[in-house]
Amino acid sequence: MATLAFAVVLTIPDNEAFTAYEALARMGLPIEAIERADIWRFEVDAAHADTLRRELATIETIFNPNKHRLEERDGDAPAPGEVWVAPRDEARTTTVAGRTLPGVSAIRRATAWRVRATGADSDAVLDRAVTEFLCNPAFQKVLR
Repeated sequence: MATLAFAVVLTIPDNEAFTAYEALARMGLPIEAIERADIWRFEVDAAHADTLRRELATIETIFNPNKHRLEERDGDAPAPGEVWVAPRDEARTTTVAGRTLPGVSAIRRATAWRVRATGADSDAVLDRAVTEFLCNPAFQKVLR
């Protein structure tokens, strides 16, 4: 069993990231830019990994080539300088939009956040952004 992670990145302006940028700037964080992506993680048996890669691009509720870029991640963890915010009590699922994916035993979602700071340590600014705004610990958890 392998875990494959994919980022779905908007290629059009991201209103959610812009709203987060505005809120964090009003809070006094030295934000230059903030980026967001939807993360999809699939536990899949190795024999079906290539099938998953092909089928993922055909699921319109995840990926629309007119406005998204689909990127396979190197691993099942955030990249340096990035955090993933995920539901704390996410129900185990094996379907997307009513479709069962061959060989997939679990699907999990998260939101990736990356911050570029102006004249400050971006990691420290990201930590503060997460604890003060991007994650609600009542129902979300941070993956690092």
